[in-house]
Amino acid sequence: MLSRISYPLWKSWDAIFRLVTQMKPLKRGESHLFFIKKRRYLGPPFSVDGVNVRPLDPVIELHMNNRLLAQVVRNQSSLVRTSIKLLKETKRSLPILADRIGSHAYQRTQVVYGITLIHRGVERFGFHVFPIDSKTVRTILTWYLHNIFRAFNPNANSILNKRPELFVPKVVVMSKKQLINSYHRSSGITSSQK
Repeated sequence: MLSRISYPLWKSWDAIFRLVTQMKPLKRGESHLFFIKKRRYLGPPFSVDGVNVRPLDPVIELHMNNRLLAQVVRNQSSLVRTSIKLLKETKRSLPILADRIGSHAYQRTQVVYGITLIHRGVERFGFHVFPIDSKTVRTILTWYLHNIFRAFNPNANSILNKRPELFVPKVVVMSKKQLINSYHRSSGITSSQK
């Protein structure tokens, strides 16, 4: 069971997963809260910030940097302290994300899209939160993400049991235009870094 996998083994699995899925860092040589990947959207249609997204539209998929996430939440037993640290990392990473997706490599995409347990309070950053419609997909993702959490936090069961309703995976989305308008700054990222 994944919850029993050692932390070093989990790190190896995470590295292989990132390689196979071809996730890209926001900026070479730096560690930020997100990885990104261009892909075709496969879910039901939705609208966000005036943009209509339909199946097979190109989107920018967000993935959490699990190694950085592990550093933030490992050995934390307080949900409040964990939330504060995650908010700090989010504020640090969003301007880099905005610069990255503003490059030529992402010109055909209109939406940033991700599925995560960490969705509480993301509206303050401009994200919209939607439930996962499919009960089967939601159940599988809940099991998977809970066990990842258990792999790098020995206090995970206690945290999950206290407020289980806060740890249901949801979809977080924002239009690329809104994200760039809110957070863009010049950081020297170009399409050559795609």
